[in-house]
Amino acid sequence: MNESTLEQARFLNKTIKSLQNKLLRRFGPITITCNDLDIELTFAQLSTMAVVRDMGSVSLKELANAMQIAAPTASCMVDKLVELGAVTREPSKRDRREICVGLTATGLFAVNSMENQMLQALGDTLEAIGPEYASQMVDIYKRIEETMNLEQPTTTINSQIS
Repeated sequence: MNESTLEQARFLNKTIKSLQNKLLRRFGPITITCNDLDIELTFAQLSTMAVVRDMGSVSLKELANAMQIAAPTASCMVDKLVELGAVTREPSKRDRREICVGLTATGLFAVNSMENQMLQALGDTLEAIGPEYASQMVDIYKRIEETMNLEQPTTTINSQIS
């Protein structure tokens, strides 16, 4: 990689992190009122619930893999979400040793509410930059996605401390 490409990569990395942090500050924690109950959810909890929504009823192991976290970490997150009434945790019908996680109506409402708020914020930003830049941004992200889908996921990070 040449120096110019490396500088561009650094800029994009910094900008993406900055945008992500601004969204996280803007949307977390979120208080959802459902069935006369106020439930405060962190962005991490909402992200977990979004994965469950997108995958359907999912095993704890599959959830941990999808989120790229350790199974015990996923289990703790699920336990807290069960306490809040956002997800269910039940033995699998296929294998009693396996735990399946699903969304409750409250959980689905919370995830959809968060997603709608984020889409509104993103839509406001796209309108603010104008249709030409918004269209260019979409085209660029499509190209990035196409390129990343072509790459082989064989990168291993191997570092040593001297």
